[in-house]
Amino acid sequence: MSNRYSKLPGIESDFKMQNKPKLIPFDYSKGIERVQGLFYKPPTADYYYTDLHPKKRVVIHFTAGNLRGDMGQLSMDHYHVSVPFVIARDGTIYQFFYTKYWSHHLGMTSGNPGKIYDKQSIAIELSNYGWLTLRDGMLETAYSRQKINGKENPADIYCSLDDTDAYVELDLPFREKKYFAAHTPVQVESLTVLIRYLTALYDIPRAFLPETDRYNFAAASRDIPGINSHINYRASGKWDIGMAFDWDTLIDGVQADEFLPVLHPINTTRAAGARAMPESELATSHVTGTIYDPKKKTKIRAYNPFQWE
Repeated sequence: MSNRYSKLPGIESDFKMQNKPKLIPFDYSKGIERVQGLFYKPPTADYYYTDLHPKKRVVIHFTAGNLRGDMGQLSMDHYHVSVPFVIARDGTIYQFFYTKYWSHHLGMTSGNPGKIYDKQSIAIELSNYGWLTLRDGMLETAYSRQKINGKENPADIYCSLDDTDAYVELDLPFREKKYFAAHTPVQVESLTVLIRYLTALYDIPRAFLPETDRYNFAAASRDIPGINSHINYRASGKWDIGMAFDWDTLIDGVQADEFLPVLHPINTTRAAGARAMPESELATSHVTGTIYDPKKKTKIRAYNPFQWE
């Protein structure tokens, strides 16, 4: 039976093939750290801000969707809710804009004066559907049967309970959700490579919250210089990144003296078209942002992956 989970590899390969003219290979390095991926040059541009702020931390998210919708939602023109990086389920790292720049990604309604937490952090999104709902032996996405603008989405079955590689079942619910779409091992590996590069580039400590604080919404959890996640900035309404994630593997890889990816290995020969140039030169030459104006409010546009199909 065809379901959302079985279609995800095809969605990702189709996106890469159909957008080939808009994808520029990159190859960055800092010291012993090296990261490769694809810089995305969509027809839109104005989805980030170009004023500069010191970077103190890396914040991990999941998109709550699939790659096609993720890339469209995060690059909407004149809509400044975006991130520098999205990591696909196949391990490909996609870049939207220069990491010295910023965009809204936390959605905090208070306790974020001047959007300082957004400005000081580098956000990474993992392409992933997030929490799932169990109905009659099937796990459905958050968008299943959801009414948007008066129109109801169809049933969106992610997988069955028999597809044990597709989901994680928690022993106890996290923020009232027990089932979550699983991240792929190669995503965790690519995330490790990217975090190692970013922490080397910006001299960010490779520090993680202890497990007792990792899932807390508290000032101490979000003020850490190092690596945390979206749930540390939102008391409710967000589940990224909770217990349904291989934190131990990520932490071990990020904090190791050296790390060599094996599932998505670094190409020792530069890919055709890859630029032997620093991120600053590549990223600033292809898309255009704007200077932040605090008087202009950003109205959140709900993400519905069905709208991108």
